[in-house]
Amino acid sequence: MASSTLFLLPLRLPAPPRRLDHWLRPGDQLLLLEEGVYNLALSLPEGVSGFALAADCTARGVESPWATLDDAAFVEAAARADRIVTLTPSLLA
Repeated sequence: MASSTLFLLPLRLPAPPRRLDHWLRPGDQLLLLEEGVYNLALSLPEGVSGFALAADCTARGVESPWATLDDAAFVEAAARADRIVTLTPSLLA
């Protein structure tokens, strides 16, 4: 059985990340939250699902073309994931 990782991206990236594809694998999920909701133009590898936290989009006046999750759905996604990784600038550089 394949494992899945929920990646959290809580920050606005100044440029397209060079190593994002290094981390994301089919079956994984990427959740944009906090300032990360400004990264909605990111291109995801095939088989990776992208989401944005609804409350953070609303707070920042961002309309998400990605599916949004409310807080309860975020907790559910975290509970279902085998691992949770918060992406930091050092991981993406």
